[in-house]
Amino acid sequence: MIFINFFRNLMLFKWVFCFAIFSLYVCSLNAQTKIFHKGDVTGLPLPRYVSIKSNKVNVRRGPNSTYQVDWVYARAGTPVKITAEHGNWRRVEDFQDEGGWIHARLLSGKRFVIFLDNKIILKRKPNKKSFGVAIVEKGVIARLVSTRGKWSEIAVEGHSGWVLNKSVWGAE
Repeated sequence: MIFINFFRNLMLFKWVFCFAIFSLYVCSLNAQTKIFHKGDVTGLPLPRYVSIKSNKVNVRRGPNSTYQVDWVYARAGTPVKITAEHGNWRRVEDFQDEGGWIHARLLSGKRFVIFLDNKIILKRKPNKKSFGVAIVEKGVIARLVSTRGKWSEIAVEGHSGWVLNKSVWGAE
C-alpha cells in the first residue's frame, strides 16, 4: 500500500516536472524569437523618443541638407520619435504622425512629452485617487522625469507630478 501511494506521487511529480520544463522551454523560445530592431548607425533601439535641441530645426524630405525643407520645429524640447537612421540623419515622427529627416546634432536625448487631452490633472502620486497638484492644458510640453507602469512623472513650469501615459505622447 505504501509503495502504491509512493509510485502514484512519483508519477504525479514526473508529470508536474515535465510540464514545468516544457513551459520553460516554450518561454525561452518566445524570448529568443522577439526581435528588437536596432538602428544601423547607433545600435540603439528603434523606435525611440528624443527631443528637439533648439528653437529652430528644419525637417527635410530626405537624409541630406540638399533635400527640401518641409517645415520647421520652432520650440526646443518638442518630443519626437526616431524611426530610422541614415548616417548623421534621423527619420522622426511627431505626435501628429508627421515625419521627416533631421540631422542628429539637432536632437537631444532629453525626454519630453506633450499633453494630448485638455485639462489633465497632474497627480501627487501615481494613483487615480491621489490629490492633484496642477491642471495642464492640451499641447503643453513637459519634461519626462520617470515612468512607472502606466504612469509618468513629469515636470512642467515649476510643478511636478504624475499623469497616465495615455494622456501624453512620448512616454512609451
